[in-house]
Amino acid sequence: MRALLADVQANPIITADPAVPIIIPEFAQFQGTLFPLRGLWHARPPEGDRFVNAEIQWGTLGTGVGCVQFQLSGNSPVAFSQIVAMSVDNRRCSSNVDFLYPDSGFVLAVPAFNQGVYPVFTNALMFYANSPGADIGDRTIVQVLNSMPPPVAIQPASEQSQASVSGVVISTPGTTPVALGSGTLNAFSVAYNAQNTGSGNETVTLQLIDGTGSILWADVLVVPPGAQSNSINLSGLQLSFSGGINLVVTSPTITAGSATVNLYYSVP
Repeated sequence: MRALLADVQANPIITADPAVPIIIPEFAQFQGTLFPLRGLWHARPPEGDRFVNAEIQWGTLGTGVGCVQFQLSGNSPVAFSQIVAMSVDNRRCSSNVDFLYPDSGFVLAVPAFNQGVYPVFTNALMFYANSPGADIGDRTIVQVLNSMPPPVAIQPASEQSQASVSGVVISTPGTTPVALGSGTLNAFSVAYNAQNTGSGNETVTLQLIDGTGSILWADVLVVPPGAQSNSINLSGLQLSFSGGINLVVTSPTITAGSATVNLYYSVP
């Protein structure tokens, strides 16, 4: 092993296959002790194949409490000798949930609005579910399994969300938040009314911009003398966004006006 490490450090490019070299970056050798833990995924539980079901109702655990401890050797009427896998339905929770296993240091991170069946690596019967960002109304359903289930195909969840804002002044420059978070914009509508008291055409530019500065949509509205009301509707979109979506008004020359924006998007 020492000879191999010396060779790697002296020759950082391994060319077993010259067409696909492996480049080893600058590194430090791990100095900690490596403790082998027993792998349980092929160990048949003496109690037979079993699972327990729990529903976490976030926001009702107490003020400021976003973490739940599970102890299967104490408060479970079902005899459990091991934890091998978990089925997690986090589709009704707007926050990520981390399942922490202190004995092995393993962390299972389940994103918001997702579900899946996951192997876990632990020799203990105690773990924690932690979601400090969860709020009242968020729910996570968990099945804890003592044996490895057969392969299960679960498609990533996608929840349709809607956000809207009304009465946005479009006769002066400004930025108005419409949606929070990240996701995929599927459709939107912009309804507006504008006043032009001049004798020629006036304009105003409307844009939908996400939190990273990416422009999702932009249009220059041309308003002839008098009053004008209209709406813009787009659907069938697949526009990824991060950090929310804002309605940005720039370069207005109209006398007065307001807009209502409706966004339809999927998360994550």
